[in-house]
Amino acid sequence: MQVLYFVFYFVAVLGVKLDDFYPYGSQNGDTAMSKNDDGSSPDIPISSLFPFFNHQHSKLTVNTNGVISFLQTVSTYTPDPFPIANDARMIAPFWADINTLRGGTVWYRETTDIKLLDRATDEVRAYFPKFLKFRASWLFVATWDHVAFFGCSNEGCSKTNTFQSVLITNGQHSFTIYNYEDIQWTTGTASRGNATTGLGGTPAQVGFNAGDGIVFYTVNASRTPDIVNVDEYSNVNIPGKFVFRIDASDISDGGCNTKGNLTISPRYGPMLGGQYVVISGPCIDNETEIKASFSGFPEQKCYRKSEFSMSCVTPIFNRTGDITVTVEIENNQGENSVFRGIYTILNPADSKHRVYRRNPEEWFPGRHQINWDIDAAELQEADTVDIHLFTFMEDASHQLKWKREIIDEGKQTSLGSTNVYVPRVGSAMAIRVTPSNKRRDESERGIWSDIFFLAEKPDVAFSLCKDWLENEEKMPSLPFEDVQPCPCTVDQALLDIVRFQPDPDCNMFNKNSSCFYRRNATHCIRLSKAGPNGIDNLCCYDVENKLIDSRQAEGGFLQRYHYLGEDGTIPYLTNFYYDVLPYLHCCRYNKNSVQENDVNIEDVCYKFFEYRKRSSCVNYDPPRPARTSGDPHISTLDGYSYTFNGVGEFVYLKTIDESFQSHIRFEQFQKETGDLVDASVCTAFASRHFNSSGIIEVRLNSIRTADILIDGELLDFDESNSYQFPGVSVMQFTTNQPSKREFIVSFTEIGIAFKAEASPTVLNILPVVGNKSLAGRLRGLLGDFDSMPDNDLRTPSEEILLPNSTAERIYDEFGVLWRINERETLFTYEAGKSYQEYQLLAFRPEFLIPSNIPPEVEQLCGEDHECMFDFIQTGSPEFATETLQFSTVYNTSVEASFEIKVCENLPSVEGGVWKAADTLEGSNATLQCSHGYEMIGESTDIYCSNGSWSDFDNVRCALPANEETTNITYSKETTTIALPETSRVQSEESSGNQNLIIAGVVVLVLFVLVITGIVLFRFLRIRKKELDELPVVELNPSF
Repeated sequence: MQVLYFVFYFVAVLGVKLDDFYPYGSQNGDTAMSKNDDGSSPDIPISSLFPFFNHQHSKLTVNTNGVISFLQTVSTYTPDPFPIANDARMIAPFWADINTLRGGTVWYRETTDIKLLDRATDEVRAYFPKFLKFRASWLFVATWDHVAFFGCSNEGCSKTNTFQSVLITNGQHSFTIYNYEDIQWTTGTASRGNATTGLGGTPAQVGFNAGDGIVFYTVNASRTPDIVNVDEYSNVNIPGKFVFRIDASDISDGGCNTKGNLTISPRYGPMLGGQYVVISGPCIDNETEIKASFSGFPEQKCYRKSEFSMSCVTPIFNRTGDITVTVEIENNQGENSVFRGIYTILNPADSKHRVYRRNPEEWFPGRHQINWDIDAAELQEADTVDIHLFTFMEDASHQLKWKREIIDEGKQTSLGSTNVYVPRVGSAMAIRVTPSNKRRDESERGIWSDIFFLAEKPDVAFSLCKDWLENEEKMPSLPFEDVQPCPCTVDQALLDIVRFQPDPDCNMFNKNSSCFYRRNATHCIRLSKAGPNGIDNLCCYDVENKLIDSRQAEGGFLQRYHYLGEDGTIPYLTNFYYDVLPYLHCCRYNKNSVQENDVNIEDVCYKFFEYRKRSSCVNYDPPRPARTSGDPHISTLDGYSYTFNGVGEFVYLKTIDESFQSHIRFEQFQKETGDLVDASVCTAFASRHFNSSGIIEVRLNSIRTADILIDGELLDFDESNSYQFPGVSVMQFTTNQPSKREFIVSFTEIGIAFKAEASPTVLNILPVVGNKSLAGRLRGLLGDFDSMPDNDLRTPSEEILLPNSTAERIYDEFGVLWRINERETLFTYEAGKSYQEYQLLAFRPEFLIPSNIPPEVEQLCGEDHECMFDFIQTGSPEFATETLQFSTVYNTSVEASFEIKVCENLPSVEGGVWKAADTLEGSNATLQCSHGYEMIGESTDIYCSNGSWSDFDNVRCALPANEETTNITYSKETTTIALPETSRVQSEESSGNQNLIIAGVVVLVLFVLVITGIVLFRFLRIRKKELDELPVVELNPSF
């Protein structure tokens, strides 16, 4: 049993004025209940699901006796003390014996009127500052207008009560407001009240009841004579007004009611700062001075927003993760109070952006369009905004710093768009939209774009690449041989959630992911934690699901700096500046060209990969998957499959030294009708690596499908879909089905991860272990991870059941023995729930399916016996379909867990590149020489067979003949590179060949001249003979 006590504000003033009620009555479209005693409205279907006590409701009932109920009507006139069972789920603004036959009217309506929604939104934000972004989408207003009590005398009937309950929701979170105008009586005569005064007996009750006999909330004057003064009390310091949050498993008060700790909203924010945060906790008087410090950053002034909250603006950070926020409040008497809270700084790659660049792939120096979120809290109350361009570049001491300039100003905020001229002032850039009007002593607030760059001209890119190559020569080489190799295929990449995580800039889960920095990729992954010396390994896959060789297409490569950041680096930005941009300069924008006597030679990108090795899957050893799905069907890490459909909480997986533990919860399956069946289903699991992480709990939720909690605190995915905590990372992925959610929880230090797929009825889990040093050191329902499936039915006492044991024996002699005790549980329990609530020790499931399978089952499941089992046991085709679908996920993962035979990496060659689709067994590769180089050798094709390439030493690319040196021009400087000895030999051979060719040409010319002379001589002789044989003609002298 849990009782939530209430702190009153007492002031000698009557309640809320009727003008301050939400409008009601026939003139506002209300329905009036007929005059009655102990009556109820019909079931009222509502247009929005209403969350209450962790359940969604599609209908409600207004009851005359001061109650709104959800599962049944309430005609009881004497209020029973909370908690009440039997599905008596109710909101009780004033539960008492009301008789409208003797006076008054009960009104109700649902509404989506914009003005009222705005009013409700403002009230929720004011009284619950952590819900800064809440926006109401639906209201229900019920008003008891001057109602009389049962059994009132003529004089007694003049005493009436007027009160109101306003239900507010956005579909996920819900609140209620109780307004009391004038409360004059508490009790009807049937409850032993006085007919004249309406007092005495069993007075009214105010509060909430979950209907399970356990969870409730009451105002602590309930069922006492003092409840008549409820119109003078408040939990938000407004007499006669109460505001509660009611969607969760317990009820939360509004106002200022915490002791010493701060609540910061949003709880998470961008590393680039400028975020408008609302901080609540202590009550804040007028004339108060407020200063805040963000983990060592200089103190800044904050401002009183209301008596319940204050506002601050975050600075620009150079780190990520949790920091302590310290707030010092000085009241008008000069007294100081200090409060602290936790704020989490997000990596720029993971935080959601509020400024959007249109057609970002086409950005170059010039005019471009940007859009921004006009509803962002940072821009509220700002009629105009300025556009700031931030440039990230090295200063004279080679430190990376931001520089800022205003590129546009005075733009109307409500337009949400403008065209700006973006000059070329550096490499890495970001745009911030900032209110034009700013308090003089307040940090600048604003919203940000992504980190980006401008397309470079070839000569500029060439110069930048040259500078990078020169600097890189001075750096220590990367320990590429010690780095975790890439998965060979995209299926392996999707499986390996232990050692890798999806690349925020390019992955198939994020619909906003553009892969702009790796144009030929469809999915990329990165190391989940930094490798040796803080390096990262970026692995990318193409449309054919093959690992990309970045010498051939834009993909991944080894990177000096991990994007999550290490000591001495700035998360994401250092990686972007020193790894991403150089690749673009050397391999994209200069078109791979250098100059040699005005002949282009592909060379610079080749040089880039001397310092940043291409992605490789040589020596990749895949992790091993397990699974839990349906009415729980379990496959161990060694591949042994069985069914254990117990009810309770069990050891899912643990190390033998118990430094890592994971617990799983199975509950009895409940049909949509509410009926329970002899089957169970996974509803939650909780895990912790005791050496490095907090407790991560994933559990089903009827409102949000599923929730993730870290150390008992609900994780909010409004600001990001990915969070990094010490020792563990958590990611959420969007799905095509709104009722489903997918998560990845990865314990990076120990190498154990879980992929969870949640639906309203079941949590299906794919555990993955990639740390082979744990072999034989694991225990629990998932086996011992020693590559031998026959010994996986190992009990806590190390006894081993035979693998051919029956399902019933596995249940009795293995599964239930792994039940956890209350002392060791990792789970947090909602209000009204406890460890004992989940342990149904007497539960016996069905172990077998009938021999006669119904045709509809066979039609859906085919030959899948687990699908058949789940369909028959639960009667739910939807549940069985999920089992069938998850079997496909698991089978694909198992196939990906087998090692793939590959050949060694193809070598880089000067003046050319080996072109191959991949390096898998059976692949072929072709040597392609760069422009200006020529092929030397017989065959250009090689083949991968038995893990080795055929001989590629017989073919190479060489510079043209007659050249002893080549000038490779970078920008304005020239570097002379001597040719290797083989090139000189080739040059001499080529020179001899040229002499032979010239001699041959001379001989040919002489031959042609001789033949021509002979032919001409013969022609002249014949012509002379013909002339001698002609007759002689004498000329007439007279002419």
